Amino acid sequence: MWVTLMDTVQALYELQEMEGDLQKSKADLAEVVSRLDHNEGVARSRDRAARAKQAFTKLQLQQGELDVDVQATAARLKELEQRLYSGNTAASKDLLALQHEIKFTKEKQADLEEKLLAKMEQVEAGQKAVATIDAELASVESAWETEIPTLQQKQEQLEQHAKDVAQWYESAEAAVTPVDLKTYRVLQKSKGTAIAKVERGMCSGCTIAIPSHELQKLRTSTTPMRCSNCGRFLYTG
Repeated sequence: MWVTLMDTVQALYELQEMEGDLQKSKADLAEVVSRLDHNEGVARSRDRAARAKQAFTKLQLQQGELDVDVQATAARLKELEQRLYSGNTAASKDLLALQHEIKFTKEKQADLEEKLLAKMEQVEAGQKAVATIDAELASVESAWETEIPTLQQKQEQLEQHAKDVAQWYESAEAAVTPVDLKTYRVLQKSKGTAIAKVERGMCSGCTIAIPSHELQKLRTSTTPMRCSNCGRFLYTG
């Protein structure tokens, strides 16, 4: 049984609405699935935590190296001072060289100890930063764990809605003749939307006012009417 003119245009309009609904549902579903697979906030926090720990480890290694250098310099200074006070260096030239080396070693030790102190302060600050970032990460991960059930439920709802709309779409498509459906597809491909609703005397597709005589004809016509400007089927709703 063939449907009437208004039934045909209405069926095509419903097809168009359902296609938009399906497209949005699929986009929403893809976003939910993406959020379930990969949480950007958690990923950023984990990356930040990893970089903070890497920087902290580097500071610890640098502190360790400085500590070794300080100990080696202290040992060398002790050795030099023992030689100085042993009285075994009789020649004035050798004594002057030893004193000069002791002075240089003391300066080096002071410089290394100053650097070590500064590095220890950096390590302490780094340790606090790591603790703060770890706490933030734990909070973000906890919030994410709480959100997962909600996202899973939303995923199920969107999947079911998409199935329902697909079934309704098949029913609406069956109510349209192959010729009208083909025309609809051609318009859809060229215009983006094939059916334009008439709103406040204008075609919603191109927003151009429909002449009054065409509006009058649209109310009484027994054949599908298309916008004289954009060519879309007109639907009065």
